[in-house]
Amino acid sequence: MDPFVPAMTPSRQRQPDRTRRRHLAGGALFVLLGAEAAASGAPAGPPAATRFALTPIHQFDANLDRGGRAGFSGLLGSVSHTWPLAGRSSIGLGLRLNYQDWQFDHPRGLGGSAPWDQVYRVALALPYSLGLGDDWRLSLTPTLEYAGESGARFGDALEYGGTAAIARTLGPDLALGLGVGLFQGLERTRAFPFLFVDWRLSDRLRLTNSTSAGPAGPAGLELGYTLPAGWNAGLGGAWRSFRQRLDRNGPHLGGIGEYRSVPVYLRIGRRLGPRLSLDLYAGAAVGARLRVEDAGGRRLYQDNQATAALLGLSFSGRF
Repeated sequence: MDPFVPAMTPSRQRQPDRTRRRHLAGGALFVLLGAEAAASGAPAGPPAATRFALTPIHQFDANLDRGGRAGFSGLLGSVSHTWPLAGRSSIGLGLRLNYQDWQFDHPRGLGGSAPWDQVYRVALALPYSLGLGDDWRLSLTPTLEYAGESGARFGDALEYGGTAAIARTLGPDLALGLGVGLFQGLERTRAFPFLFVDWRLSDRLRLTNSTSAGPAGPAGLELGYTLPAGWNAGLGGAWRSFRQRLDRNGPHLGGIGEYRSVPVYLRIGRRLGPRLSLDLYAGAAVGARLRVEDAGGRRLYQDNQATAALLGLSFSGRF
């Protein structure tokens, strides 16, 4: 269950040296927020809802093509509140944190030293969902995000923009939607499409967007299976891209770092009651690429990474 906005289903609300390693006390983040907006929308008359999720995640060190290794430990956290409005509409407010503590070991293809270490992403979103008749729903989500390494200049690490999405209920077991996002920041203007799908294939089997609490984020797809006694399982994946402003006093003097990968995973979860869930993720990041740019967005270094194993544990709920 997405903790950032309420989910829309076909006919009802979804149920169920800088290279040294540091200790931890997996699109940019706004892509996730845009995908979540596609799934937003409260049925007529639900109570206001507060949702939360907390997910520690670890991506194991893996080889870089030009020599060296890289990996990270991180923490995903989110909290949101949604207020129902008249006419099957709703408005929400959400806050999300994505922290990554990277470890590099002699990354020769990235300049020979760690290009970044501790990265913080904090996003604030205001999702609005409008019911259009019985079958259609429009979602708009303006978003502001900070994405920077520790020591980055605050104003240079801001990104802003929004998403718009339209979804339609095609039957009691199927809803589809399409959206577009436009964002500015970190020396780029980016536009992208995204898809919303909620397809109940059988009483136990369902194809949906993956949850925002997992390593793939809600922009991906997950094939889920309901097991007895409150258990459930899933297989999913997505394409992910993160950019962040670098330390203004670091080796690249306020440049930009980028990490892209395709995380795929297996998930096993259990409901801990009507409002709480616990999910374990095990998977891998494939096709990864790391890139370093100067402060104006011009490429300095780039290297590819071998497949890296990842683990995550998500605790989520609503009240």
